[in-house]
Amino acid sequence: MVRLAVEKARELHLRHPGLPFPIDMEWLVCAEGCWLIRWNFHPPVKEVKCGPFIGIADGLETAEQRYLAAHALAHNLLHCGNQLFFYEWNRTITWKQEREADDCAAHILMPEEVLKKHRRESTWDLAEYFGVPESLVVLRLTDFATDRERPWRL
Repeated sequence: MVRLAVEKARELHLRHPGLPFPIDMEWLVCAEGCWLIRWNFHPPVKEVKCGPFIGIADGLETAEQRYLAAHALAHNLLHCGNQLFFYEWNRTITWKQEREADDCAAHILMPEEVLKKHRRESTWDLAEYFGVPESLVVLRLTDFATDRERPWRL
């Protein structure tokens, strides 16, 4: 069974075939009808999604900005409402939705078909190629691997 997060990432790639890597998340967010805004958030806030607006903290590394934009876009694809308002919700629901958004973001940024072509590369090389934090590559190859990928994961 395909996870919803993986399916939404695949649908996104079908709507926008031939995306170059690393993906231009500002373009993709816009193509999906959202607005990406850089904002001077105060720590620990790094990313906020409110309606069609995705706010990313200024001053972050490019790889982290790309991941956070994909994470917020994943919320837009998977969950209705504003993630800003989760403060009052049950922590289990919040954690589940954050985990789904991370899973979807990892598949947006590192789709199975492209990752398969680079599977023998180190996590550092994959992070460089896809323009993402190395920690996201590790999650993508372990926790977020699909059933088809499991035989060749880390």
